[in-house]
Amino acid sequence: MSRRPQIVLHGGFHKTATSHIQSMLARNSKMLERTGVHYVHHRDTRKQLTVPVQCNVYNKIGMDWDPKISDAELAEMSRAFLTEISKGNPKRIILSDENMAGHCGHCVKRGVLYRWRRKLLEVFAGQFPDGVDEVHLGLRNYADFFASAYVEYLRSVTGQWFVDERTMRRQVLENMPNWHNILKSVVTLFPGAKVTVWRYEDFRQIDRQVLSNLCGPGIDTGAMKEPKDKNKRPTASGRAVAELLQLIHKDGADKALEQRVALQERYPRGKDFGSYDPWTPNERAHLTRMYDQDIADIRANPDITLLELEQIASH
Repeated sequence: MSRRPQIVLHGGFHKTATSHIQSMLARNSKMLERTGVHYVHHRDTRKQLTVPVQCNVYNKIGMDWDPKISDAELAEMSRAFLTEISKGNPKRIILSDENMAGHCGHCVKRGVLYRWRRKLLEVFAGQFPDGVDEVHLGLRNYADFFASAYVEYLRSVTGQWFVDERTMRRQVLENMPNWHNILKSVVTLFPGAKVTVWRYEDFRQIDRQVLSNLCGPGIDTGAMKEPKDKNKRPTASGRAVAELLQLIHKDGADKALEQRVALQERYPRGKDFGSYDPWTPNERAHLTRMYDQDIADIRANPDITLLELEQIASH
């Protein structure tokens, strides 16, 4: 009997260069295949695994969500998906989806890190009857994470569910986000998996090491090609968000949100318009201190491997 492939999960989190990692893996998927590493495109992982898990969980927690997917139906869907991606007997299978623990909207609406994360992660992990070997996650300073999550949230929110910037800020500060608590849940819910994390703030300097960890030994990540498509969608700048929020207060959320794409294209983040930052200097300093303390706690946790810029530079 052939040995089962190693299962490697890259679960985001949001706004930690996840799209870049996915693009790199997709761009070099044929090279990886030749070495026995199979990268499952994130759209396939999302459609065939993450979304069915979410549909199952949302109904379990009392949401009237369609489609309704029972435990038995979910197990059959997951079994078929895992069987399909295991064809060819790869040594290693990489799955990537930043929505594994939830969506940006879950963070913005309540000011917490992924409100339904525990149940979503539990059910997601349960779809792997033989377990998962590795889980890789990027973290980000709370001030920047929630600012970027709010911009992402504004892309698709409807007037009915709109949360004002002031409400988001207040709730974040009241709830005191904690990456370490989430990671402890990951360790518990993926027993036996090696959990590796890194700071988004270090990513540009350690991106090849992150890819090397995902792809496994024997892969020359230095030879990996950059994605061909450089025409990424524009990100709304601070000016675009400010203009949109003014319109919402003036004309109401439903009418104003019709202008979000036009405002994003008129005021894209770049050399002319800076990033969105809703925090006062004192709030940002407070959130940064919290982040630094949580990183120190993560560093001290023997169940978690933190990629340290200094250690990588010394090798």
